[in-house]
Amino acid sequence: MKKVLITFALCLATFIANAQVFLDYATIESIVKNERKYFDEIVEIYRKDDPMLRIDDIALVYYGQAFLPQYNPSNDENEKALKKFHNEGNHAEAYAMAKKIMEYNPVSLNALFNLLISTKELEKSQEEFDSYANKYQKILNMITEYGKGNTAESPYKVIHPDDQNYVLFHELEIEKEISRNLDTETLCNIVVVEPNKKFQFRRVYFDLSLFLKHTDK
Repeated sequence: MKKVLITFALCLATFIANAQVFLDYATIESIVKNERKYFDEIVEIYRKDDPMLRIDDIALVYYGQAFLPQYNPSNDENEKALKKFHNEGNHAEAYAMAKKIMEYNPVSLNALFNLLISTKELEKSQEEFDSYANKYQKILNMITEYGKGNTAESPYKVIHPDDQNYVLFHELEIEKEISRNLDTETLCNIVVVEPNKKFQFRRVYFDLSLFLKHTDK
């Protein structure tokens, strides 16, 4: 009987490990606010590109930013300056500003994307480029792993409106966007696109609830 129970437990553990993890904002908020030391430890592991970092850890670091006091995606002056430098093609200033943003928001896709460009343009080390590329891709993988994006019940969840573009054009490789509309009931942005091999639907759903709730404060 004991052997049967052990076998069942192992099978159950395997099933849980292979199942898609349910993303729960309440749990993440509780960890950030009540287990801050643990949260900070996971952030540090993420910063160091630990190969043992799990998808749950990446989700905690990414979505956890929305429950920190400095979360301010709509009025971050550094993010605005970064976009200005990017548009001007000023790689040195973009690099410096992106590094500054990463100090307090290590999951900023805007910062990571600009660091990928500027490290190449400024001929920084391959090791530094690889670190940013690793973080950037793992965040995009995590977002698309936790949602299917084809319905309001299984949307891609992002903490910054700009992150939608990185998912659309870099992860899903969408070539043509037709329209965007916010559904105020589900707090999802519905993006109509031309389907492709990676995303075979005409509508992509993005959950913007964390961002919208913050802007309502």
